[in-house]
Amino acid sequence: MPYHTPIMVKEVLEGLQVAPGKRYIDATYGGGGHTKAIREAGGIVLGIDTDPDAGADVLGNFRNIEEIAKKEGFDTVDGILFDLGVSSHQLDTPGRGFSYRYGDAPLDARLNQKSGMTAAEYLQRVSENELYETLATYSEAEHSRSIAALIVRGRRKQEIRTTGDLFNIVGKYEASQVFQAIRIVINDEMGALKEGLAGAKTLLKPGGRLVVLSFHSLEDRVVKLFMKSDTWRLITKKPLMATETELYLNSRARSAKLRIAEKLP
Repeated sequence: MPYHTPIMVKEVLEGLQVAPGKRYIDATYGGGGHTKAIREAGGIVLGIDTDPDAGADVLGNFRNIEEIAKKEGFDTVDGILFDLGVSSHQLDTPGRGFSYRYGDAPLDARLNQKSGMTAAEYLQRVSENELYETLATYSEAEHSRSIAALIVRGRRKQEIRTTGDLFNIVGKYEASQVFQAIRIVINDEMGALKEGLAGAKTLLKPGGRLVVLSFHSLEDRVVKLFMKSDTWRLITKKPLMATETELYLNSRARSAKLRIAEKLP
């Protein structure tokens, strides 16, 4: 079983303008699906991932992309890909604690299980107001205030240790949004994205391509605003979406939005 099914591979290759001998960075290796496709087309790729399970060329958070790339001899590149969110492997491995489908799994949700605070630790420490802010900002759930109160009330009765403990408190209708919000905040995904994009801008040659796959409206908004600066020529005025054929084969592509920009001289 593959680590992760890469999304919109054809569109990514076209967006990056992959050509033999040109140099690229896959900032979110995730098992190497996109990297493999770039290499098969003749591109030279540096694969980076913060998750040790991914098997990337370099272990590191893409927020440090500039430092990592220069250390590996990729001072200037022709294209950079960010495939945001979590991989199929992370979602489908119970011990990672990303999904409520596995009720007795530890509530972890760290992209790198060797560093940082787990989701369970976060929920034990966070105040109700802070939790509300997290849910309101990152979950897009309708009842963020009520959910935050439920979680704080629930942890007084029993420590929230497993994905099932959290699911039993929030219920099935908004569970995926709540899990998503907590994952985003404990991994500081928005902060990492902003830093990673800034680093990518420095590394790209004039005429180089930045390609970003996002799966959450807030991520997409950050990318859209970043690409609207006078550094870039927009290749996609509106984000590209997965085809019906791809959605049939991989339902997880449904929320994917692909944006492409070219660095101006």
